[in-house]
Amino acid sequence: MKRPSRNLNRQRTPQQLVRSALRAWDTDRGWSAVVEMQVRASLLLLDLVRSLCASRSWRRRALGLHVASQLQRRRRSGMGGAMEYALDARQALLLAGLMDSHSGVVCAAVSGLGHRPHPDALETLVVLARHADSAMRWNVAVSLGCYQDPAAIGALIQLATDVDSDVRDWATFGLGTLQNADTPGLREVLWRNLNDEDEDVRGEALVGLAARQDLRVIDHLLAQLGPECRVYQLDAAEQLASPLLLPALQALADGLQGSEREGYWFGCLQSAVEACSPALAPDSLG
Repeated sequence: MKRPSRNLNRQRTPQQLVRSALRAWDTDRGWSAVVEMQVRASLLLLDLVRSLCASRSWRRRALGLHVASQLQRRRRSGMGGAMEYALDARQALLLAGLMDSHSGVVCAAVSGLGHRPHPDALETLVVLARHADSAMRWNVAVSLGCYQDPAAIGALIQLATDVDSDVRDWATFGLGTLQNADTPGLREVLWRNLNDEDEDVRGEALVGLAARQDLRVIDHLLAQLGPECRVYQLDAAEQLASPLLLPALQALADGLQGSEREGYWFGCLQSAVEACSPALAPDSLG
């Protein structure tokens, strides 16, 4: 029997984890070292992060910001979750990172300010939404969803029409799901992206419109509720909770057999059926 491998990072010192992260830069091994540091919050580790952020090496500065972005204290076994640590000090490091001379460090700061938003970052994030590097724009798109502000919405609308499909995907998700606003401009870009060439962009646009109870998507959704539909369509149906969708959803459920009637996708289908039929008996899906 194959035994699970030990997490060797648990036995490593912070300095060893730093070396591991730098040697395996931007790989799964490197990121696992970063994650281990992120749950070891202490004054000593915060001092180490500060020294990394002040390094002459851009990779060390970026590493410091990646650790700072989610630095927490691991709870004792059985207590669940992790405890926030020194948020103000960490946000100060991230804000300073936005002004760094190397784009890799700025990207790390942008990413971190999505995990730990700060209103003082918004103006710079909006400017960076027009950056020439698609990786920078992607990080901005991911982060801006956490900022409930008209300026953030305007930048996300711009990014939702980006030439890069990954940027459009995250910007559409930010607009449709993370943002609470409902403006004509926001709906217009969601409708545009409903016909995007990228399937994930189309799906995020559909969910966003359904969340805003835009009943015009019902016909669009009915055409997609078949055996090949994805969770996007089922989530949108649940959001709309329209009885008009019930026959298509029920037909989809009735056509499933065996192992098809289990798992996450089937759970989403159940939720959609229940939402569209409040009087549904608990055993209607078998």
